Amino acid sequence: MSARRLKNRVRRFLNPIAQLVADLGIPPAAITFAGLVLSVLSGWGIATGHFTRAGILLILAGLCDMIDGETARAGNRATASGAFLDSTVDRYSEIAVLLGALFFYTARTHGAPEIGTAVAVFAALAGSLMVSYTRARAEAVGTSCEVGLTERPERMVILIVGALLGVGAFRVAIWVLAVLANLTAIQRIRHVLLATRD
Repeated sequence: MSARRLKNRVRRFLNPIAQLVADLGIPPAAITFAGLVLSVLSGWGIATGHFTRAGILLILAGLCDMIDGETARAGNRATASGAFLDSTVDRYSEIAVLLGALFFYTARTHGAPEIGTAVAVFAALAGSLMVSYTRARAEAVGTSCEVGLTERPERMVILIVGALLGVGAFRVAIWVLAVLANLTAIQRIRHVLLATRD
């Protein structure tokens, strides 16, 4: 099953929940910021070594991320400003989680800093931001850029699974994310260069 088909199935599953939230009058922006708060708390959990707790919080943050847009559409409240806010807050959410990981691997009070993994965290963060940036710049020049291995949902799944499985698995997840996020950015750069070639 393709990632797009899976996303469409998830959206259909979430539609009744989003409709209920819209009927309750909860603003989509409130859900967006709730996701940010949960992501910050997840980052703090990672920074302090509470990986299972961080994974659970990240699941809840991911649900907020999926529901806010659906709620806006269900309540006929979808706007360009809302979409912009959602996308921007998503970036801060990713930064918060990976900043927690960076703290854990460089400033934890027990053991020596894991400089190699800290570099991988930085690479994962850079790659994640570049995936979003390349799409934004592509759309600015009139090119669709929904290509690549790891968009935000896939990156979230990698972090969630790693956190839930514990410190060792999370270390692996960071390295996987560092590679795949940057590979995705390179795929998008190549795609745009080919699409805009005169």
